[in-house]
Amino acid sequence: MTVDERNDELNEALANRLQQLNAAIEQHEKRFKAMKLARDAKHIYRSHSIEDDHRNCIGEVNWYVGMIKLKGGWRLCYALDHEHYNYPDETISWKPLVECSIEERIDAVPHIGVLREAIVKSKESLVPELEKAIESVAKLTE
Repeated sequence: MTVDERNDELNEALANRLQQLNAAIEQHEKRFKAMKLARDAKHIYRSHSIEDDHRNCIGEVNWYVGMIKLKGGWRLCYALDHEHYNYPDETISWKPLVECSIEERIDAVPHIGVLREAIVKSKESLVPELEKAIESVAKLTE
């Protein structure tokens, strides 16, 4: 088999596999949407400390998967965040998992299952916050 023939065969195989991977990701996204998210749910699946020249921890790098509201819709997303303790926090830049590089998708996919629990926990923590807000509003009208 020539290099060109092998290349063509691999192109077809990769396109098929990538389509299968994206379909599986989109299926999970639909399942998570059906859980009726109330706010963003995220999970750090890897973390790495950032050290200065004196081996002092000055920040961390975090890899995330999450169900995030982007442009008005819930999406299964990926983010890589560099947090430096000496600088103000910046907003995490999320992107839909199906739009990530192949390497990012392969890296993140094994961790999306934990999002079911993260979604439930985010709603559990929201209930008391809402109750407190309702109480505050009620006091304003007295």
